[in-house]
Amino acid sequence: MPPTRAMVNKNDILAIIQANRALGADYDEHTADQIYDLIQKTAGTRELTPDTLMHYLQQLPEKERKKLLRPFMKRKHSRLGHVSAIMALSIPLLLIAGLIAHQVGIFAVLGFDALVIILMEGLD
Repeated sequence: MPPTRAMVNKNDILAIIQANRALGADYDEHTADQIYDLIQKTAGTRELTPDTLMHYLQQLPEKERKKLLRPFMKRKHSRLGHVSAIMALSIPLLLIAGLIAHQVGIFAVLGFDALVIILMEGLD
């Protein structure tokens, strides 16, 4: 039997979410672990599966579900913003490199952009 809404303390979940907002997006994975542990603890000895978690989330009103998942959805958008910013900043470099070193310079700037994006992924 999946955990019911009454088994999970809403105030505990809100406290976890508020702490996540204060700490920032770098702690999203830690916040997810905390919510997972809280739900698993209230589920008792039963193993928490993705189906159980989905069942629990479906029981929540839509407004509370969106509020609970909002910090995790923002993270995807911020990653896209970083990539866009890197590419936007590299446009002037592409122009300068193209004028000075032609194709080699353009490939060097694009390679550098790819390296920065890969390194940023590793930090997440």
